[in-house]
Amino acid sequence: MKNELLLSTLIASTLLLSSQAGATQTTGTANFNLVYPITVTEATAMEFGDIDISIDGTCALDYANATTGANCIAGGATAVSGDFIITAANGIVNITLSGADTSVAGVTFTPTIASSTVTVAANTASLKVGGTLAVVAASASAGAHALSYTVDVIY
Repeated sequence: MKNELLLSTLIASTLLLSSQAGATQTTGTANFNLVYPITVTEATAMEFGDIDISIDGTCALDYANATTGANCIAGGATAVSGDFIITAANGIVNITLSGADTSVAGVTFTPTIASSTVTVAANTASLKVGGTLAVVAASASAGAHALSYTVDVIY
């Protein structure tokens, strides 16, 4: 009888402890988005060619490599619009231009794009950039100059 009592106590204790020390599991979630990183590479630097600094005026460069304006001079370097290659996921990306350089006295540079969006197909797209140079003859100095600008591409 003593053994039966001990066995009953042992079984009861085991059941009591088993129900109190239960375990559980749950599953967590990790979210992410796989994307192609955006890269932008300047394939062709913009070239206005020769610009007249003897008069105040402008020279504009379009996206088809043509210049117009009183300060554009025929001859010299061939005018070429800027060309950038964008690699990204297929779809539409937003384009902005910023940070136009102001380091050349007597010249104001305003870069332009035809559209603020570009469609990427087969993970690549081309962006043409034109612009306008405004010259103030009294403060412009002759010589070869280069101005920078920033192309921002955003999903």
